[in-house]
Amino acid sequence: MDLTQVINNSRDLARRFVAQGHDTVRLPVFSFGDWQAIYRRPSDGNSLAEFRRQAKQNWYLMHFLREMKVEVVPVPVAAGPFGQWAEDSEHNLADPHDLAHAVGEFVNDPNTPPATCRHGSLNSAYDGLGGMATITVFGEEGGVPEVMTVVQHSMEGQVLQSLQLAAVDFSPEAAWEEAKKFLDRVKPQRVYHDEKVRQPEYCADCNGLMVSVASPEEVAASH
Repeated sequence: MDLTQVINNSRDLARRFVAQGHDTVRLPVFSFGDWQAIYRRPSDGNSLAEFRRQAKQNWYLMHFLREMKVEVVPVPVAAGPFGQWAEDSEHNLADPHDLAHAVGEFVNDPNTPPATCRHGSLNSAYDGLGGMATITVFGEEGGVPEVMTVVQHSMEGQVLQSLQLAAVDFSPEAAWEEAKKFLDRVKPQRVYHDEKVRQPEYCADCNGLMVSVASPEEVAASH
C-alpha cells in the first residue's frame, strides 16, 4: 500500500469537495462482507487489501474534510438494504459506473440513516476524572506510524474520550506535547504505553479508527 498516494488522493478529493461548495458531505461506509457482496469481489487476499486501502483512504478523506470545516456524515451501506433499494428504484447494478452512481444516490437519500457512532471524540465532561489512559501508535506492518491515540478509559475498558494525533498533522515531538496536555487535563491514575505499533482497523459503521485500550492485567504488569 502506497501511503503517500492514499494521503494525497484523499487530500485532493477533500479539496474538490470544498471547491464545489459542499459544507456537508455524506460518505459511504462498508463492512468487508457488504463491500464484497455489493461490488462482487472474491474472498481472497487481494480483495481484502483493496478494501483496507479504501477504508484507509476514506479515513484520511474524512480527516481532511473535517480540517477544512466540512461536516462529514458517514452512512453505513449494507448489501441487503442497498440491493432492495436498487431493485425498488430500478437501478442497473451490472455496470461498474452505474453501480458507483447508485451507491452515491443511496448514501445521499435522506431516508438512508447515517451512522450513530462517533469514534475518536473528545468530551471535556470527563476531564479530571482520572481512570486509566492508554497510548497507542497505529501504522501498517513495515510502514511508518500514522496515528497516535491517547485514550481515557475505565478499568473495565469503557472508552470515555480519545485524542487522535495524525502524523500528517504533527511531528512526533509535537504529538507528544499534545498527548501530555491531554493527560494533564484527564489526570489518569495510570498510563499504559503500548510498545507495539498496531495495525489500524476502521469501524464498519462510521469508518472511525478503532482505538485500543489496555486491559487491567496489562496495566498491572507494566508497574
